[in-house]
Amino acid sequence: MRLFLVPISTRRTLIYGQRLNKVTHPTPSMADKASARAAKLWLQWESRDKGWQKKATEYGNKLFNRIPFEEWGLKSIPPLSARRQQREIEGKKIEVIYPPSIISEKSVSKALKKLATERNVLHRKRLMWSIVGMPIMAPFGLIPLIPNLPFFYLIYRAFSHWKALSGAKHLKFLVEKNLFQPVQSSALDAVYIRHASATTIDSDALVKETKVEWTEVNNRIIKREEKDAKGGERDVLLIEMQDAQAIAKVAGFPALAVECERAYKQVAGQMKLHAEEEAQRLRAEKADQTEHDTKKRT
Repeated sequence: MRLFLVPISTRRTLIYGQRLNKVTHPTPSMADKASARAAKLWLQWESRDKGWQKKATEYGNKLFNRIPFEEWGLKSIPPLSARRQQREIEGKKIEVIYPPSIISEKSVSKALKKLATERNVLHRKRLMWSIVGMPIMAPFGLIPLIPNLPFFYLIYRAFSHWKALSGAKHLKFLVEKNLFQPVQSSALDAVYIRHASATTIDSDALVKETKVEWTEVNNRIIKREEKDAKGGERDVLLIEMQDAQAIAKVAGFPALAVECERAYKQVAGQMKLHAEEEAQRLRAEKADQTEHDTKKRT
């Protein structure tokens, strides 16, 4: 296995695992059989021109794209079996590929530890609620003609949260046992340094207008970790949508393009939403202050 650390913004990083020389067992597990069957059925439904199956896949894909990119990343790391644990202890260290202009070698361990632990409580809680919801949705399967899609979706989400927790456990094991080897990638780094500037929200424009305005930030500001008004690190987008294909190409891992695109859309969308909410709050405070000053003068 090989791990990739792909910074999306100064606060958010995508981790993704690439399996090398994957071992195929002669007898697939029940989980593998179920996953393969579900994937085949989903592709059949997607290929239809119309009908409820086509609609189901359209809505389903929208729901899948709303799943946090951090969850997809943890799911890419295989569960830690006793055999795999022994093999990793006795074998070579797991390579962690990263761009050195954004992540320093000494901060790789800290980044891995954070990614391995920060979402565990969330995944456990949502795994529990998915399991609790299954018996509630199960009776809807008695309705003829239409499959019980909410029930199957809860099964999928429970399995997804379990896989994310398993990936996080594996990642934590690698960090605690120091079984990883940071590897600088100049090719990956080139994707970041080719931009003369990165992108962030223009807060001043937001206060005046109702729409989001983006502004460019020189990369030297990122290195200084510029602080915002609240004293925290200013969040800055480090990649653009078209960089996803370039990152996948230099990594030699085509599946990484989809994950980078998903991560970019989610991070950019959340930055816009938070900035708009903050701008509305500032405009409301400004209006209240103006009204207060007017009353005071009269």
